[in-house]
Amino acid sequence: MKLRTRLFWNALPILFIYWSLLSKASRAKKMPEYYKEFEKCEIFQKKSNSLLKKFGIKLKVNNFSNVPDGPCLIIPNHSTYLDPLIIASALHNQGDGQKRSKNFGFIAKSESKQKKGIKKIADFINTYFLDYSKPREILETLRDFGNYVKNNKLCGVIFAEGTRTRDGKLGEFQSGAFRVAQSAYVPIIPVTINNACNAMDKNRKGILEVEVTFHTPIKPVMFQTLDPKHIAENVKSIIASNYIDQTITSKETIKNTYTKRNKK
Repeated sequence: MKLRTRLFWNALPILFIYWSLLSKASRAKKMPEYYKEFEKCEIFQKKSNSLLKKFGIKLKVNNFSNVPDGPCLIIPNHSTYLDPLIIASALHNQGDGQKRSKNFGFIAKSESKQKKGIKKIADFINTYFLDYSKPREILETLRDFGNYVKNNKLCGVIFAEGTRTRDGKLGEFQSGAFRVAQSAYVPIIPVTINNACNAMDKNRKGILEVEVTFHTPIKPVMFQTLDPKHIAENVKSIIASNYIDQTITSKETIKNTYTKRNKK
C-alpha cells in the first residue's frame, strides 16, 4: 500500500490524534498546573507512536541505555518533518517495563510557530523558538533552554543542522547547540536517524523502518574547554559513522525552500 492510500484511509484517525493533542495543549495553557511535565511528555510520546503507525513507520531503536536519566543534550541529524515524532517515540519505553521513558524539550525555528496549532502543541512539549532575524536573542534563548534542561533533568533535543536535508546527506552542524551543553554542563548524546528522508513520500510503499541509534554520551569534561565548532565537527563525525546517505524522492523534503544550503 502506498503512503498516499494509507493516509487516505487514516485521515480521520490522524485528525483525531491531532485534535486530541490540541485539546490537551489548550487545557495546559489555561490550567498550567493541570499536567505535570512527565505527563505532557508521556502524552506526546504515545500520540507520536500512534501517528508513526498511521504513517506506516516502524522504529528500530539501538542503544537506548546510552540515554541517561539525568539532563543531557540530544543531537540528531535532521531528515523530515516527522523527526520530532521519531525522537519522542524513540525516547519512550516502547512497552518495555525495564526501560524508563525520558522527558524532553525541543529547540525549533521560529518559522515552526507560524501555524497556530503547531505552536500550541510545541509549547505543550517545552519548545524554545529561535528567531534568526534577532541574533542577539538567540544566545539568550539557548542559554535559557540549557538552564531549563538542567534544572528539570530533561533530554534537550536540538537538530544542530538547523534544517532538514535536501540531498540525503548530513549538513553542516551549527555551533550554537554545543554552547548549550557547555553552559549547562550536560553530556551530549549524538543520535543517528537512518532511512527517514523519504518518510513523507506519498508514493513510497509498505512499512518504512527507521533506525534510531543513540551513541555513547560525551561527558562535559571532554568538551568544556573546546571551541564549539570543534565539538560540532566531532559530533557530526560520530553521527556520520553510522549514517547511510539516501536518494531523496520526497517532494516534502525537496521543497525545503528556507534551508541555508538552498540559498548558497
